[in-house]
Amino acid sequence: MAVFVIAMIGIVVTTNILESKNGIDDGVFSFESIRNSFKVDKETINEQRKALKGEDPASAFLADIDTTYVEDAESGEGTVSEGKDTEFFHASVLNEKDLRTREKYGLTKENIVKVCEENRSKYCYETMDESLHQLYAEILIVVKERAEEVPLCTREPEELDFAYRCVLNDHPEIYSINGYTCVLHSANKVPVKLVFTAKYIMSEQEEAGFRSKIDEYVKEYKSGLKEDASEYQKVRYTYEYLIDNTEYVLDSEYNQNICSVMAYHKSVCLGYAKSMQYLLNEVGVKSTIVEGIAASGEAHAWNMVQIGGAFYYTDVTWGDSSYTNGNSVVKVLSGINYDFLNITTEELEHTHTIDNVVPLPQCVEIADNYYVREGLYFDFINTNALSWVFKNAYERDDDHVTVKCANDSVFQEMKFYLLEEQNIFEYLPEGTDTLSYGENQEMHTLTFILKH
Repeated sequence: MAVFVIAMIGIVVTTNILESKNGIDDGVFSFESIRNSFKVDKETINEQRKALKGEDPASAFLADIDTTYVEDAESGEGTVSEGKDTEFFHASVLNEKDLRTREKYGLTKENIVKVCEENRSKYCYETMDESLHQLYAEILIVVKERAEEVPLCTREPEELDFAYRCVLNDHPEIYSINGYTCVLHSANKVPVKLVFTAKYIMSEQEEAGFRSKIDEYVKEYKSGLKEDASEYQKVRYTYEYLIDNTEYVLDSEYNQNICSVMAYHKSVCLGYAKSMQYLLNEVGVKSTIVEGIAASGEAHAWNMVQIGGAFYYTDVTWGDSSYTNGNSVVKVLSGINYDFLNITTEELEHTHTIDNVVPLPQCVEIADNYYVREGLYFDFINTNALSWVFKNAYERDDDHVTVKCANDSVFQEMKFYLLEEQNIFEYLPEGTDTLSYGENQEMHTLTFILKH
C-alpha cells in the first residue's frame, strides 16, 4: 500500500491508495504518524519574514510607525482653545496656522461629516466607537490628499494607530502608503496636538499607473460574472478568480496591497484578502479584512463576507494550492481547495486564531457554505446523494470529488462506510480496483481522486 502526504495551505492532508477487496490494513486509518512526519518549515519562513518585516515574524500587519515627541516651550501665540466653534469634536489645541493647514487639505466640518456619512456601511467604521469617527474620516481625507504634517483631532498615539488600521482595513483601494510618522507636541509636558504624515511607497505617477492596471483587472474580472449572479455566486466566483489568477510568492512586490495581485499576479495573504475585499466591493457584496495568526504561528489575513445578512469566513490564500510555504509537495489537483469558502467561526478556529482590530460576530450559519450550496454536504450517509455526487463528477470530467461531513461523528461513519467497508467502489466505474483519497480532519472533508 503506497502512502504519501499532501500539504495544502499549511494543513496536512493524508492521501492513501486504497486497494479493493484485499483486506485493508489498520494502518490506512492511522494517520497520526504520517501527520507528525510532516513539519511546516517555520524557521525558513520566519527568517524570510525577518528579512522583509523586521525581527518579529508575527508582526506583518503592524504599521510602519515613527513617533516623535516634541516639547514646545509654550502652546503658541494665537492658540485656539478646545471646544471653539470652529472645531468639530476637536481634542487638539491648535493655532491659526494649524487651522489653515487643516482647511487646505479638506479637514473642514462639512467635509468630515460628508466622509463619515459615506463610510457608514464600512465594517470597521461601524464597529469602532463613535467618538473616533472624526479621526477615521480625517485620516482618510489626509491620506487621499497625500498631505504632510497635518494636525489631527487627537492627542493620543494609540487612538491614531487604531483608527489608521481601521481605515486601511475598510479601504483596500488605498495602496500607496505603508505606515506613517507621528509627531506629538506638548506644552509644559501636556500633549496639545498630534501631527500626522503618511509614508508613501510610490509617487503619484506610479499610483496612477497602478490605477490603470487595477481598472483593467477589474474589467476582466467582471466580464466573467453573470449579471444576475447571487451574493453567494459572486463570492464563489471571486474566490475562484483570485486563485486562478494569483500565485503565492512570499517576496512578491507590493504584497501588502492589491497591486501585487492585480498588476503582478503574485502576492501573500494580505494581498489576497485585500483583493477579495476590493472585488466584492465592486460587485456589491459586503466584506472586511480579518487579522490573526495561522496554525503555523505566522501572521495571517483573510476575509469575513456577508451573504443574505449572515456572516461567513473566507480564506482565499488557504484556498490556493500554490500556498505551500516553499515546500516540495503535491498540489491539489484542481488548484482550488474549497474547504475555506464560507465557513463558521467554529470551523475557522481549528486552524486560525483571530486577533482583529475590531470585534467580529460569531459566524454560525452554513446555508451558503460551499459544500452545502453545491450538494456535497452530508449530515448522515445518504447513498442516493453519494451516487448523484459521483455521477455528476464523472459527467463533468472532474479529476476528484470532495465531500464534507457535518461533524466528526458523521466523518468517521463516512470513512468507515466508504473506506473500511469499501463501499466507495460502488460509486466508481466498473473494474476500478484502486483509489487515491485524502482527508482534512479539521474540516471533515474527504477527497477521492477520479480515474477516467
